[in-house]
Amino acid sequence: MPQKLKIELGEVQKTLLIPLYGRAREYESPNPLVKDRFARDIVDRLAYDFDAVFSKIPPQFVINGAVRAHHMDNVIVSVLERHPDATVVNIGAGLDTTFQRLDNGRMFWYDLDLPDSIALRRQLVPEGERNKCIAGSVLDTKWFTGIQKRGSKVLFMASGVLVYLEETEVRRLFLELIREFPGSEIVFESYSTWMLRVRNRALFRKNNKQELLSPMRWGVNTAREIARWSDRIRIIDEFPFYSRIDLNAHWNEKALTPIKIMNFFRIMKIMRLGLG
Repeated sequence: MPQKLKIELGEVQKTLLIPLYGRAREYESPNPLVKDRFARDIVDRLAYDFDAVFSKIPPQFVINGAVRAHHMDNVIVSVLERHPDATVVNIGAGLDTTFQRLDNGRMFWYDLDLPDSIALRRQLVPEGERNKCIAGSVLDTKWFTGIQKRGSKVLFMASGVLVYLEETEVRRLFLELIREFPGSEIVFESYSTWMLRVRNRALFRKNNKQELLSPMRWGVNTAREIARWSDRIRIIDEFPFYSRIDLNAHWNEKALTPIKIMNFFRIMKIMRLGLG
């Protein structure tokens, strides 16, 4: 049996294990929302006690990984239908395997993340002629030069990364993307400012250390707030995170109770914006 890989990641980077495990768990379910056997295979290759750690984490955090992948897949597929040679930049890629699930044989793909995350990724997820890794911070725009293949459309996917930045950093990033990639799009998930406060207060109070969860910093209530940053930002789509899926077909009532509450108050969303 091959030796399993040990994980050495920073505080924010270690959060990449949550969506990975969520997709792997979903693959094993009888009615998977997203079919990601690649995620399951990666979990099997890591020297990490996922079951023990995730038993202490609220179940909706694990479920979120599958829900988010489902929504992101739908956006990417819709873009590829119109632009089969599109370029997708996966910001904060972690151990995401969207390219492996959706590759149409023509698209270009870049996975951007911090050096330690990319070092781990390269051991587990192979690069190819049309999917490359870039090691660096999303805030250091030197990574722009690494996007050498730019098809008829550039789409940025930011899963579980923007919420860990300050609002000023997100705003600066969006404005720089507009200048460098006019006509591009970005899709990401967001938390309301209220949800952000409640989450951080509940999860990080004294003596409640969470091994995989880190404090979030950026909350936004509606896409209109972001559109005010520039007249070149256009709202394409915005919807509650847990909408557009049949919740009851996938999870039990214990997991669904907090999800239904969050969905009712629209405190998590998927936002898709045009840039420039």
